[in-house]
Amino acid sequence: MSTGGEVAQLQPFEGSSWLLHDPDALRTRFERDGYVLLKGVVDRDLVLEARRAITEVCRAHGWLDPAHSPMDAIPQAGPFVEGEAKYLEVYDDIQRLEAFHAVPHHPSVSRCMTALLGPTAFPHPLSIARLMFPGNDEWTTPQHQDFPNNQGTYDLYACWIPLADCSVEDGNLSILRGSHTFGVAPLRASLGAGSRRAELDERYDGLDWVGGDLALGDALVFHSLTVHRSLPNRSGDALRLSVDYRFQREGEALTEGCLQPHFGRLSWDEIYAGWQRDDLKYYWRDKRFTVAEWDATLHEIEEDEFVDLMKDWLRWRRRHPQGDPASVSAARWVAPQDLPPLEGVRPTQREAPWRT
Repeated sequence: MSTGGEVAQLQPFEGSSWLLHDPDALRTRFERDGYVLLKGVVDRDLVLEARRAITEVCRAHGWLDPAHSPMDAIPQAGPFVEGEAKYLEVYDDIQRLEAFHAVPHHPSVSRCMTALLGPTAFPHPLSIARLMFPGNDEWTTPQHQDFPNNQGTYDLYACWIPLADCSVEDGNLSILRGSHTFGVAPLRASLGAGSRRAELDERYDGLDWVGGDLALGDALVFHSLTVHRSLPNRSGDALRLSVDYRFQREGEALTEGCLQPHFGRLSWDEIYAGWQRDDLKYYWRDKRFTVAEWDATLHEIEEDEFVDLMKDWLRWRRRHPQGDPASVSAARWVAPQDLPPLEGVRPTQREAPWRT
């Protein structure tokens, strides 16, 4: 089984910005590698405005050290992780931000995506922000593919954008180059965003993990079957903040969840309250697509794996007691008697997976 190379073994990203003037060549490279790195293409003011809005939310919730500018994103609390109340309260307010949802509609972003997907490319309304605490290696996003989490068309492309200069040490993304050619990989339970990791067989062993330092204004675009992962945030002091958006062509399939806010905790009307731009609201209703049925088997894990996952989470939270262990809102406790006791934790029978 392939587990991927260490950070020191990363091969460098290959930049492709110059190919934006030759979409056929850009698509050829994308089809070969499963990704393209487009350096300096996204409007920097757009990205900084999104960062400013997100860090202000973090500041308002007491996450950030008041001795520093909120834009520095230096935490004074945490780490907090997906599924916990203190994380989700912040994330709900981020989902309400017009500046966050405006990014994929900007011409500097849509230009890149239409070069790859053609003139009908449009972003899913489901938009994702990542708030990665330093020194929290256990919750580094594991190797995975986006397709099992989204489904619909295979030609779904993610556009990942760091909200500041983002070095390898800050915990940016790494891509398993060429991994999109082997279909959908099986999943195993894991800590980290999505609570799933891709299980890679010997076909992947000859592939290279690629990575490198990224800068404000860069965009990393990859296929829904491309295996990718975060690197651990070892900056020592700052949150790694990034956003990602999924694009597809009109006329192709998507699943209902891709039309809903991330984590599904808010309605669009709640999110849109107070927005200035009407063109960002319900824009997908004017797009052509089919709605495919969600295939739950692509996201399933064995019950014993889920129990092990919960044990890992409890052990992690004991080492980091700052969070709210009573509020793992998306957990399904399949065998409470097998779990180590933790004061304040109450087993539930909720079935919602940790989808990303």
